[in-house]
Amino acid sequence: MEQAVTHLRPHRQTSWPFCILVWAALTAAGLAGGCGSASDATEDLAGAGGVGGRGGFQDGAGGPGPEAPAQDGGTVGLEDNPYELLLADPQRNPGDYFGADTLDPEDYAEAAATCYAPADACSASDCGAFASCCVDTGSCCQPLTEDLALPELLAFADCAGLTLEACAEGANIATFGPREPLLTGRGLIPNGTATSEGGALIGEAVNLSTDRVALDVQFTLPLGCNGTCLESAGVAFTGSMPDVFLDAAVGLLLSGSRETVSLIVGGEATDSFDAGNNDTVWSLLLSPSGSAEVQRDGILQGVYAFDSASLTGARLAVFGRNLSVADTSAALARIEIGIQRCDNPRAWTDRQPITVLVQDEPVSPLRAPSIAGDDTTTWLALEIGDGIFVGERRAGQLVVDAVPVLMPSEPYEALGIGDPELVWDGAAWSLFYTARDDNGAGSIRAAVAGPSPASFVRSEAPVLTPSADVASFDAPSVLYRDGLWVMVVRAMLASGATELRAYYTSDLQGGWARVVNGGLEPLSRVEEPTSEITSPSLIIHNSAYHLYYARRTGTRWAVELAVSDELLLWRPIGPVIGASGEGFDSLGGNGPDALSQTDRVDVVYMGQNGISFELGYASRPAPSDTASSIF
Repeated sequence: MEQAVTHLRPHRQTSWPFCILVWAALTAAGLAGGCGSASDATEDLAGAGGVGGRGGFQDGAGGPGPEAPAQDGGTVGLEDNPYELLLADPQRNPGDYFGADTLDPEDYAEAAATCYAPADACSASDCGAFASCCVDTGSCCQPLTEDLALPELLAFADCAGLTLEACAEGANIATFGPREPLLTGRGLIPNGTATSEGGALIGEAVNLSTDRVALDVQFTLPLGCNGTCLESAGVAFTGSMPDVFLDAAVGLLLSGSRETVSLIVGGEATDSFDAGNNDTVWSLLLSPSGSAEVQRDGILQGVYAFDSASLTGARLAVFGRNLSVADTSAALARIEIGIQRCDNPRAWTDRQPITVLVQDEPVSPLRAPSIAGDDTTTWLALEIGDGIFVGERRAGQLVVDAVPVLMPSEPYEALGIGDPELVWDGAAWSLFYTARDDNGAGSIRAAVAGPSPASFVRSEAPVLTPSADVASFDAPSVLYRDGLWVMVVRAMLASGATELRAYYTSDLQGGWARVVNGGLEPLSRVEEPTSEITSPSLIIHNSAYHLYYARRTGTRWAVELAVSDELLLWRPIGPVIGASGEGFDSLGGNGPDALSQTDRVDVVYMGQNGISFELGYASRPAPSDTASSIF
């Protein structure tokens, strides 16, 4: 069973046009749309160069946006940036994967192009060099060992004379059908009739949109059938309670009369195979990416699609019909079960509105807040009125101090402040924000506090000020790891276009260096007034950069995601928070800010319901330490 789980690397099934932006691998002449060059890397920086610097879905979700351009085999971005410094996880050495002490940029770019470009390549074992390939592929999953929803072993053939509850290791059992299932030396006989199926639901609900499940099944074939008996036994996941017949969403079914085992998807036989004998082991490997892989005695029979997104509360069922006597009936002899938790960026399990309270009175924030956490508390910074406030999240509410931590008071803040970004570096808090001068031009500023985010003091020097081709900056997203600060901002260009840009530094007082000739600018560049990309939120999770951002198409908003190992080669995932169809975010969402937690990602955002935007929260399970073990 362990081997079967380990080798589940299924094909991806997604509506997003899966194109790779390996723009760091393009030649300089091939770079499109103002990515800049090494010579202009600091023309909009406030201060000297930083570390290594070279100076100075559902309907209404907003759609996937324009198709990303493809790579062209060069190494410009990797050569023009200290990419080994920029790795999201400095403990991961890609050079080890390529068998070298130092990483060759050309080898790295070519490997990324190979893994990122085809729709199914990223889930291949050779692509384990890239932590970005852990996202949305059903790879790098975390084995579940505690509080299991299903028994690890159902040895039905060894349970003759026992109750089904005892055989199932005390798991929850709900039988269905006109007759009780039987346990004999042949295994579990579902005991359905000619007009209805019998069987049982076993265990608790499983979320197949986040969990990878492997079933190893041995059937006991009926005796004396000769192609005429009504004998069947199967195992499947279902999203509904059984009626006369089980609505099998995905599973395996033995047909005694045909002497076949069929893959059932959506209640229909998708493919059928020779049943073999009683020693034949059938493996059904289900991925949250929506692929079902069938093996017989370890040999692949085929890979098929199923609707994993709809099976967030799937129940395991054993079922069938048996008209022969028990000594000759079709049965399920043995089922081994393995479950792993994967990173499906669309599988948000908890989307709900948040009430913001100031002095016990509810208020409506203008935009989604910044979310950050220290060792004990989750804090949020947000705009209310003219000021920036800080509050603490408590049980679905955001309790905000009555006194703002920052109000506009400087000439460069003449038209206001906003876009707060709260960052904890392990010892002190920093608050980055947008300041607009009397001309409306935005610059990025910072303020600092001690171990409590209650009182901030402005830094004298600006972080970024507009110059050259940039008319304004806004919406900073900043993270800190191991002595390195990384920032993504939106740049509004003099041409009218907008794009996201990345910067880095090891010294907040020494200025920021721009990441040049990478893939972020072409990924995020918008030139049409009917579209918009804004509100970037950059985190590190499971050894990769996760960049959330909001995209508007027409009047509808959706939150999208792109991932990268080093801020240069980007793998766009597409919409991950779109229209829910009901409630505060029925038409979509924008303004995301994400927080990496142990084995999960939390996000706050503004839900769109057609009348107003309302603050909301969502969370999803996501392994946080499975990629770092690859090297």
